[in-house]
Amino acid sequence: MQGFYGWVNANLRGRKGQRGFTLIELLVVVTILGILAGIVTLSLVGLTSHASVESCNQEYKTVQAAIDAYMANNNVSTITAQSAYTNNMQTNLSISLWTDAPSQSQPNYTRNGTTVYYYEWNSAGRIIGVATNSSGGTLSGCSLAGQP
Repeated sequence: MQGFYGWVNANLRGRKGQRGFTLIELLVVVTILGILAGIVTLSLVGLTSHASVESCNQEYKTVQAAIDAYMANNNVSTITAQSAYTNNMQTNLSISLWTDAPSQSQPNYTRNGTTVYYYEWNSAGRIIGVATNSSGGTLSGCSLAGQP
């Protein structure tokens, strides 16, 4: 029986005394890994750009809700238009959406004193522009949803 098992090990195992991998096998594995790495990289780039667009859209909705709350709380239908892009929600605005010392007469309408993006709005209290900087840098993908 020892002869039979020896013959099976020598002839039917597929790698007849070969140690290591051939060059072709290594090239196939490296090619497959390269293709998989390319797919993962492309999908991650799409995720980060989608995340920044969603971040902008969410912050836009938050700032718009703060302006609406300010107008409702003060019982006004028009406000002074913010004609220059700003991300400071404190006192240098035409309206103050955030204060260091909130009170019942002057509450905070936003969570922070500054925002990531820059905004301008009209006298009706509608945001008319979102930018990446105070000069009005273009921002692709961020939509002013529901604007007339």
